[in-house]
Amino acid sequence: MAGERPLCISTLDLAFFRQGGIVTKALALARVAARAGYAPFFLTPSVDLHHTIRRTLSGGTRPATRESVFAGYRCVQMAARFPEFEFRAHFFDPVRVRKALGERAVCVMVSGNNHAARPFLDLGRAFSMWPGSTFWEDCRHRVLAAPWGVRKALDLATRPLSERLERRLFAAARKVAVDTRYTRDCVLRLDASWAPKTTIVPVPVDTDRYRPGEGNPEPQILFIGRLSDPRKNLGLLLDAFARAASRAPGLRLALIGSGDESVAARLVGHPCADRIAWLADVTEEQKIRHLRASLALVIPSHQEGFGITGAEALACGTPVISTPCGGPEDYVVNGQTGRLLRGFDAPEMAEAMLEMANDAVERRRMSTEARALAEERLSEQAVKPDLLKLIEAAA
Repeated sequence: MAGERPLCISTLDLAFFRQGGIVTKALALARVAARAGYAPFFLTPSVDLHHTIRRTLSGGTRPATRESVFAGYRCVQMAARFPEFEFRAHFFDPVRVRKALGERAVCVMVSGNNHAARPFLDLGRAFSMWPGSTFWEDCRHRVLAAPWGVRKALDLATRPLSERLERRLFAAARKVAVDTRYTRDCVLRLDASWAPKTTIVPVPVDTDRYRPGEGNPEPQILFIGRLSDPRKNLGLLLDAFARAASRAPGLRLALIGSGDESVAARLVGHPCADRIAWLADVTEEQKIRHLRASLALVIPSHQEGFGITGAEALACGTPVISTPCGGPEDYVVNGQTGRLLRGFDAPEMAEAMLEMANDAVERRRMSTEARALAEERLSEQAVKPDLLKLIEAAA
């Protein structure tokens, strides 16, 4: 047993994001560590503490550190200076980080890309990492879709610095866990010599909470994600649904996730607008009810490092229809747990939706296999040994 040795989990701003794959990973690691005798706490940036360019020019100041509690765990929030430059988003005051870590803390990073490990590197501490993707895979669709302006200019101008930092972090990490084969391949394309310390650890799902419901699903297709994120490829989903709905009069589409005015305009102008429900903000229990009640969850994305909503759907016995966007290819087994499309084609996606709506026997078989895969490979119990190895490598 490790006693009460502290475990510092450096991650994204939990108070700001609250849900999603990274939050799920961070909490799973904390639970496994606590049961193994560690005392986990989070080290995160804070959106409202940051010294942004605008705040600095206006003379505004914010406290550099703040402590809070997230999901029952201590959370140390810190400010970064000029986080608009992505490579600086986790550039905290080393003196304050050293004080937060103390002498004995084991250090593990859990985030979308590996920049959240920077505080450990700056102090020369041993650490392990569990990133969701490489830097450019994590942000390229957002950058390429952005209009020319300050945001895009900053991202493109600082990309070389961000990727240089990324390579230093991967090289320094004692162990690297990645969510899927897709992410492993992205990492090893940077440097194949990292292969011996790189292992696949899927994002775990609470299979007790996410489980099949009773009764038959409603004639509903479901999407969960940030609707205004270009990477999520909302246009493909809306096009495919229009095609499917024209041949299935009772079919509906439910969209769960945040969006902006452009999303609202697209939905109002959709030919099947009266059969689309947009729920911008739901509780986790409401999300689970929608997963259980839907014929299928659709992942239309250009790119996903993992796709936590797909794993949650499988745990609920809901088949997944996904584009070949990376991470979901590890758990969407075509014809078994859902439909893995050949490409990013609206007619093909529409046919998959219609299959779920019209073939109850086939869908029921996929539902059973989806739940079985989630229990075998995606439960917290299934990934526990690998998470303990990740912690031990940094100890």
